[in-house]
Amino acid sequence: MNHPKISVSALFLLPILFGSCSSSKTTVKQDAFDKGKIDVSTEGNPERHKADIIVAILPFNNNSPDKSLDSTGVTLADLISAQMASEKGFKLVERQRIEEILSEMKLGQTGMIDQNTAIQVGRMLGANVMAFGSFLTLGKKVLLTMRLVKVETGEIVGGVTERNEGISNIDILAENAAKKLSDSLIRR
Repeated sequence: MNHPKISVSALFLLPILFGSCSSSKTTVKQDAFDKGKIDVSTEGNPERHKADIIVAILPFNNNSPDKSLDSTGVTLADLISAQMASEKGFKLVERQRIEEILSEMKLGQTGMIDQNTAIQVGRMLGANVMAFGSFLTLGKKVLLTMRLVKVETGEIVGGVTERNEGISNIDILAENAAKKLSDSLIRR
């Protein structure tokens, strides 16, 4: 009997996945964001100042045993972006522009985006916050993890974890993740 191969990291996630059916967690560093603003210094303005938050949401890596779900990472990013587009308090980088940069960097084929790559992509896009991560399906459970990284410093300033019942419910998963992400960016 052939069993799917599961990574060691996936085994540590089993208790999380098989906990409750739908739950979430959001963590954001204190003072990382202030009412839709982020503290930065730029080439044109090296003094620390508050700037509008500009977020780029990258496709999510598929950490599932089922590699036929690889395109789901793009779908999740699209759904989260669409949900967040109606929110006020921050700006989003257009998905087509993100795809162009990823294609230029030859990342579209690999689908693997780590923190250093995300920061590089963020700089090219003019974003000051990158949202990226992965999803994992085991059985009927889906776990989405997303990190928020400040492009200027590479510091992880927040994260969102969402889990839900079934890959067929990714719209609900994305909606919940988008709400948590939006709230964390514009929190007061």
